[in-house]
Amino acid sequence: MTVLSTPPPDPRYVSDERRPLRSALTPWWRWLFLVPGLVAVGVGAYGLWTHLSTTAQISWGIWFVGSALLHDLLIAPLWIALGWLAAKVLPRAARAPMVVGAALSGSITLVALPFALGFGGDEGDTSFETRNFTVTLVVVVGVVLAVSAAWAALRVHRARDSA
Repeated sequence: MTVLSTPPPDPRYVSDERRPLRSALTPWWRWLFLVPGLVAVGVGAYGLWTHLSTTAQISWGIWFVGSALLHDLLIAPLWIALGWLAAKVLPRAARAPMVVGAALSGSITLVALPFALGFGGDEGDTSFETRNFTVTLVVVVGVVLAVSAAWAALRVHRARDSA
């Protein structure tokens, strides 16, 4: 059986703990990505500052800070807890499929939840067909998790057969 190993990293691109800023800014071509990104951020900030009313700026700021807080205080700890639980409960071969299924389910729920809860609807708008979005969301998430579970079971079965 052949064991594959990764080659050692190129010393020109390895971080230097003694000089983290210098190692982050070298080689020179990293600036090709950094400068346009900073220019885009500057253009966006200028647009927010000059083209939005004070009320809209405050609303944008609340959304921006609120989304960061939601991520840092709820979503990230939840993912850490789920990862810890998956590492303790699931076999190694089943972890990746279940994490993918959980990520897809979370993304689908994030997009579909406003519709399932009925936010943003207009009584006079007939173009938005009346559907039971809650049932649809539950069915779609159920299918995603069922496919993930089948994928995980297949990987565990193959791992046991190859061992």
